[in-house]
Amino acid sequence: MKRWTMIGVVTAAVLLTAGQAWAQSSQSRSDDEDEGGAKRDRYALGVGIGLVEPNSKVETYYTAALRIRTNGRDSDRRAAAGDEGVSGYVEPEVGYWTASGDQGHAKGSDTLLGVNLIGVVPLGSVDSFFGVGAGAHFIDNSVLLDDRTLTGSSTKFGANAQFGLDLYINRKLSVFGVGRFDLVQDAENRIQSKVYLGLRGRF
Repeated sequence: MKRWTMIGVVTAAVLLTAGQAWAQSSQSRSDDEDEGGAKRDRYALGVGIGLVEPNSKVETYYTAALRIRTNGRDSDRRAAAGDEGVSGYVEPEVGYWTASGDQGHAKGSDTLLGVNLIGVVPLGSVDSFFGVGAGAHFIDNSVLLDDRTLTGSSTKFGANAQFGLDLYINRKLSVFGVGRFDLVQDAENRIQSKVYLGLRGRF
């Protein structure tokens, strides 16, 4: 677990350093907005793939999320002034991973349906973001308790904290990287560490 956490921290540090360097050397995304930034994309759909460590074994993780921009109390004033500030998003998401049952561990799957609150900080051609969320894990009991003899499934509450970067390919498409931790109710190993990459389109 400590090794996986260290990998996540190092990955985040490298992404952040690269993002800051890219932001300093790039021009602002003024062509993404009309009339001084008064109009911005309201939705963003992202799909990703990466790794999850649920029970001291790394598995493949799949995810998709739809970001919906909220209108903050000062959003219109900031847009008129050209100050991008922090943008807020509500983000429904779905995630899935399955345990292969190798190396003596249980075989089964975990499907996540949740919603996140995301804050995005624009940095030129890079966005940094952070967020928290909650959701339901539809998880096999064998995976939940890491016991190969168990059958059936359960629905458990989960919460997460995450951080990441979006690097823009063009004004509508970006690649992103995320590091996150999910806390799962009643699980043998309550923390699932996740690192994943993906593509995000805006509309």
